[in-house]
Amino acid sequence: MRARLDNSGSLAVLIISLLLCASILPIAASGATTRATTVWSGTVILQDGYTVGAQDILIVQAGTTIRLGSGEDITVDGRITVEGTVSNPVLLESIIGNHDGIVFNQSSQGLGSSIDNLTITDGVYGITIYGSNPILTNVRVENADRVAVDLFDGASPRIYDLVIDGGGQDLHGISTSWRYGIGLSVGAYSAPVIDGLQADGLITRGVNYWGNSGGLVSNVEITNVTGATLAVAAGIWVEDSRPLITDVDITRCDNGIFVRHITTGWTTRPVFQRIVVEDSMYRGVMVEQYNHSQYSNLPAHAVFDELEVRGTGGPNANTPGIAFSAFEVNTSGVVVSDAIIEDNPVVGFKAYLIGPSTIINGLTLNNNGKPIANSAINDRAGLFMRSINWAPVINDLIVTNSSGPGVLLWKGGAMGQDWYVADNGASGADFREFHPAVTILRSFDNAGHGVAVRDSSNVELEYVITSGNGLGAATAEAGAGIYFDEANDVMSGGKNVSCYNCFSYGDQHGIVARDSIDLQLLASEVHDPISGPGVDIDNSGLSRVGLVLIDDMRINLNRSGYAVELEDVNAFVIGLDLSGDSGGVYWRAGDDRTSRLASSTISGIGGTCLDLVDHTELLVHNLGLA
Repeated sequence: MRARLDNSGSLAVLIISLLLCASILPIAASGATTRATTVWSGTVILQDGYTVGAQDILIVQAGTTIRLGSGEDITVDGRITVEGTVSNPVLLESIIGNHDGIVFNQSSQGLGSSIDNLTITDGVYGITIYGSNPILTNVRVENADRVAVDLFDGASPRIYDLVIDGGGQDLHGISTSWRYGIGLSVGAYSAPVIDGLQADGLITRGVNYWGNSGGLVSNVEITNVTGATLAVAAGIWVEDSRPLITDVDITRCDNGIFVRHITTGWTTRPVFQRIVVEDSMYRGVMVEQYNHSQYSNLPAHAVFDELEVRGTGGPNANTPGIAFSAFEVNTSGVVVSDAIIEDNPVVGFKAYLIGPSTIINGLTLNNNGKPIANSAINDRAGLFMRSINWAPVINDLIVTNSSGPGVLLWKGGAMGQDWYVADNGASGADFREFHPAVTILRSFDNAGHGVAVRDSSNVELEYVITSGNGLGAATAEAGAGIYFDEANDVMSGGKNVSCYNCFSYGDQHGIVARDSIDLQLLASEVHDPISGPGVDIDNSGLSRVGLVLIDDMRINLNRSGYAVELEDVNAFVIGLDLSGDSGGVYWRAGDDRTSRLASSTISGIGGTCLDLVDHTELLVHNLGLA
């Protein structure tokens, strides 16, 4: 035995204890190997480290202080029992320099090792477990240089109430390896059960998952993980693994949660439940596939249920004002349910190169976006997506009080239902080169348009209600209830832009279209826009010939001026019903193409209700004028 005790009487006590323990052991069966039991108490000095043999038992009594030599460890091949208490813990420290902590080898698997109320200081590592399953309860690791608790080779410990205080500071700036300042690392097919983890003041990671690992982690508090320069610093990092992580608070880390899929053939799909991430410096949550060229292979790499993200890049972050996003997805996919992302002075939810594996059911975004007016429009959005494969699903979406647009979707397509966007600093919902299929979209009191569709085709909007949008806008192009611009600018089968059951109430301008054909306004209504006509379409900038379809349109306008203005427009107008006191309809035709006007009632004041200009051929049927 390599232990050296610090007083003259301890050796005799140890020998007597061993004899007593041996007297109560059961008689071994023929051919069995007798276990040797060692008991430590007082102060135990291990200049050259210590090994618990595969057939041995080590018992460490409450109040024991263990002092290890520099670079040495306690290797457990057999069984260790640490019997510390809350009032009288066991201490593991260094004689001089830094020790390597306790190391469990695979031979200790299933032998019943347990550690209770142990405090580890002065370690390069705290506890390292290779393929074993000890029970760790009330373990505290202070300022481990590299990793406080490190799991490899299918380790499956049960860990309760682990506290990690600091780590990596002594190596920061001098380590040539990124692997320092890590709290709990789980790798190489390991699957622990962890209930209760507090980690504070680490350099690189609070929890570090890698290597096709899993397990259950719950009741976690992580604060102040910041400063790494050789790796991404994060409260929780998950790489190529699939743990279940629940009931977590992460505060003031460089990145709150970072999920990265790297290895082909392995599965990255952590599940996070009841997570709160606050005051991150760069990103609250990031999910990505490391190889961004894999944009045609986009599985869901993370699941979030009941997530809250706030304060990213805000005044309480370690360095305010340098954040990128509150929640970001890149070349990947996520499943999100019941999430709240609020009070982040950066874009709330950002996604690049996602696809149908992304499913969002219940996302609230409030008070997000860069507050600087000259910032890029996407940085001021509540929700921003670009280059999207058909088709993510976004249901039950609420976006309010963004500094710029509420929803900005650019290139690609998505589907969803029940969107509410209000009080945003630009348009409520802004679609650019995008194919949305959205049912039930309510857009109120936004500074720009209620809904804007730009340079898009194959647009399907149903049950859209806008009100109070663009108030004070000087032009129709700056603030309308529903705005179309080059949507669509060419006639093409199946690529039409349609708005079915769309209603504008008291917007600065009603329904406005510029240079748009193959546009269908179906079963829609406009009520009392503050400025301009109810429907305002100007196709004078188009080089192609095409039609607009207006079918079952009701407009209520009570002021002088036209209720409908069509400039350079060829159209089929069916079921147009004007009410109130207005100037009726002004319609200047486009190129030589037949237009139709049918089953409509048009009224006006001032002696006119229908002004027709430059029509080569207009087919009229069942028209009432008043």
